[in-house]
Amino acid sequence: MTTILHTADVHLDRAYSGAGMSPAIASARRQELRDGFRRFIDLALEIGANAVTIGGDLYEHERVTPDTANFIRQQLERLGDVPALLAPGNHDPYVPDSVYHRLTWPPNVTIFRERSFAPVELAGGVTIWGAAHDAPDVRANLLEGFRTPAGGDHVLLFHGSDTRSVPEGKPAHAPFRQEDLEATGAGFALLGHYHAPRLDPPEAPRYAYPGSPEPLDFAEEGEHCVAQLDVDAGAFSCSLLPFGRVRYQSFATDVSGMESSDEARAAIVALGDASTIARVVLKGDLSSDVDLSLQSLYDSCAEHFSYLDIVDRTQPAYRIDEIAEESTTKGAFARLMLERVESTAGDEREIAEAALLYGLQAFDRKEVQVR
Repeated sequence: MTTILHTADVHLDRAYSGAGMSPAIASARRQELRDGFRRFIDLALEIGANAVTIGGDLYEHERVTPDTANFIRQQLERLGDVPALLAPGNHDPYVPDSVYHRLTWPPNVTIFRERSFAPVELAGGVTIWGAAHDAPDVRANLLEGFRTPAGGDHVLLFHGSDTRSVPEGKPAHAPFRQEDLEATGAGFALLGHYHAPRLDPPEAPRYAYPGSPEPLDFAEEGEHCVAQLDVDAGAFSCSLLPFGRVRYQSFATDVSGMESSDEARAAIVALGDASTIARVVLKGDLSSDVDLSLQSLYDSCAEHFSYLDIVDRTQPAYRIDEIAEESTTKGAFARLMLERVESTAGDEREIAEAALLYGLQAFDRKEVQVR
């Protein structure tokens, strides 16, 4: 039996700039991705894998540092004689200035360079057929016209988009259909690109997306895996192995009925988990008596999480219609701003609604909380 351990979409040196994380926090997240790749190599050695495969997006080409490049080489070198086969993807394409092209790699490492499939024979009659992205925007179907030869056990390795799962508005990278895979004659395909783990078809899997070994953002909540493929004389058995140690999770906390900010603080702390990268969304009707400072909440709660992001989606509990009927300056302000709200739309309406809220807070001599 031949055992292959497979991963993809590690995204070493990811920026995290869009997540609003501080440079120190982003650096810690990048270290977690390194730790995950190191543990992948550890696992391959532990189970006695006959080969490891990586289905693209191992690193981010535009950001990868020499230090990370050397880290990758050192980790693959730890495998000794165990073959490591890499199929570059859209984030780490095989291009002239890529890490793949510039570094000298250990003899056990094979990096596929072209869109056309090339074979690497493993012990036990198993052949891995790999292909590469040679640009960040490969739109061609790499499987078109490709057929494996008769005899032996054949496994495909590449980075591509199952066309049934392409997100709306997103481009497909090396798109393919299930029937394209079946037409090649290969017994199985080890893939990369989608970050959620899955085996397809579920009843009799012919290909696997291991998903990213560690989650990369709040869109990737849930379990993260690597894949183990066992090949034995024409029989292909693939398992998704739970792997990720980092956990992203979003929570919703309703502040309706709360009478002090300490109640909100206690509700957030109750969710605390030192291993969780948390996003807490505050919702509901917020009493005007509650001084809700997001910075104060963060300062008092952050230590209970690996990382904490607090999002304020509360609505003021002001009875604005009643305030607008008052014969006061505050009432006149409310009437004026309600007219402004009713006469605008889109972003301008949101600005007017926010101005109404901030003005009422100012009338109540409360600190204006910009949201």
